[in-house]
Amino acid sequence: MPVPLALLLVLRAKPRSIFLFAGLPLIIAGECLRVWALRHIGPTTRTREICADLIVTSGPYRFSRNPLYLANLLKIAGITIAAGDVLSGILIMLFYALEFVSLIRFEEDFLASRFPIQFNRYKKLVPVFFPTGRYLEEVKEPQWSIKDAIISERKTFMSTGIILSILAAKSLFNKRNV
Repeated sequence: MPVPLALLLVLRAKPRSIFLFAGLPLIIAGECLRVWALRHIGPTTRTREICADLIVTSGPYRFSRNPLYLANLLKIAGITIAAGDVLSGILIMLFYALEFVSLIRFEEDFLASRFPIQFNRYKKLVPVFFPTGRYLEEVKEPQWSIKDAIISERKTFMSTGIILSILAAKSLFNKRNV
């Protein structure tokens, strides 16, 4: 989450235990999906440069062409629920919706130009975002280990942990001042 959005969320947050516990399953599901996707796509997603040596169609990429963005959406939804502020939650979700639409379009144009036949087939079989029941039959082993995926997520774990810790502390502080 960009720092300005994280600050908006934390400053406006009205966390309560119920919100924290309600958001936690989405955060955990999002992070599990991220680790699963990273085992198949690898560390190239950590760069600012768009690149691809092949179209990844294994793991969660069998069900969604963009499982990392879907995972991010789950995590962001969980964090905004945990924060307990509807207005900042709506603003943050709108920001990410616009960002994801533009990034997905850009990335898919790149893949279509680089792998026209393979990407066209993939695009016909696998939905752009939310799994629908259409998926690729082929099953491949992940290229990277779970350890590699978790190591590549350390900054994400840390930033999520910091935000959740601040929300939890703010929730406890609000309880004591009531």
